Amino acid sequence: MKRILTAALALLLAAAPLSAQKKAETKLYNKTLSKPSVAAFDKFLKKYPSSVYAEDILARKDTLLNISPYDMEQATAIAAPLLPEDTEFRAIADRREAVDRIYAVCLDGEGLWLDQVRIVSFVLGRDGWSEESVYDAPAAPEGEAVCRYFVDSTSVITVRGTRFLRFNYLLDDQQSTEQTYVAAAYAPQTDEFGCVSFYGINQHTSDDPAPYHLSGRINETVLSGMERPWMRLLLQEVRSNPMLEEIPENFYLTDAAIHWWLDVNPEALTNATHLKFNILPENCSLVEEYTKAKGKKNSSKYTAAMFDHRDYTVIVVYQKADKNYVLAWAEPECLDHYRDRLLNSIAFDDANTVEMSYYHGRRTFKYHLNLTSKTLRRQ
Repeated sequence: MKRILTAALALLLAAAPLSAQKKAETKLYNKTLSKPSVAAFDKFLKKYPSSVYAEDILARKDTLLNISPYDMEQATAIAAPLLPEDTEFRAIADRREAVDRIYAVCLDGEGLWLDQVRIVSFVLGRDGWSEESVYDAPAAPEGEAVCRYFVDSTSVITVRGTRFLRFNYLLDDQQSTEQTYVAAAYAPQTDEFGCVSFYGINQHTSDDPAPYHLSGRINETVLSGMERPWMRLLLQEVRSNPMLEEIPENFYLTDAAIHWWLDVNPEALTNATHLKFNILPENCSLVEEYTKAKGKKNSSKYTAAMFDHRDYTVIVVYQKADKNYVLAWAEPECLDHYRDRLLNSIAFDDANTVEMSYYHGRRTFKYHLNLTSKTLRRQ
């Protein structure tokens, strides 16, 4: 019994310093949390580097140094009065080494081209927020676009510890049905910017849940940085977006050619007297269908074929002099032969002129299309 008491007393004496040390750690820990600062955190870690509280103190220090206290809504409210009025932008707050910044990604601004986005940095100093830097980053090619605007929601995502501002916008020329959807991301921590663009024909209807609905292709010619996980994530998001319907390139080129023709010849079916043609790429499905078409018509200068393709009746012409294929005519395919106009046949009047014969119910009429002057006469 005496031996047991002696052993117990020895353990108590040995534990006394440990208990006192733990109590001191806890006291300093609580004091540190009551008035958190980088200096207070460093003081605790210097005194108790192996403390059970060390991991928590380190996390709190990192938060104080590198986690912004501003959410996206607050960042937007801070940046708005610092930018030119009515600027289209999205904002993200960032803190590094206890320095707060707001980054505004802008779609418009003086001297900004449509193939760029402007990233404006504002820093918080003793006198409040002020502009720190402006960078016009290369973005998606603008094509024929004349304007652009944000679509879908904006979010902040973290990929392998790096935070990215995720946003999307549409490039629009407002004169045709062609648009480009751009998915983009910017990381303030690393100053990385990248985007994936999807160009196509606008199929939007009032039933669509989004303000766009494109049928087209991802612009692979400008894709870069696919070795980076966040760029692969962007690409996957575009491919999984139900409002972006990816079609084979040969069909996309055809749809683009037909829609271009319709856009630049809006009065072709009514009172136009002069038309515009577009040269077709040889990997376009219109050229593929032309080569298979039966009943081609020949003159000394041209070979013409009429056929239905992609819901349109078209006339594709091979120009013997320059060996180019052109889309000379396009109109919606006739679905009701009793009620709708039907382009029934074509023939050459002379070396330059295609005669187009129509039925519309019991009525017949003809168009004469001069392929050289691109003039149209109705009969």
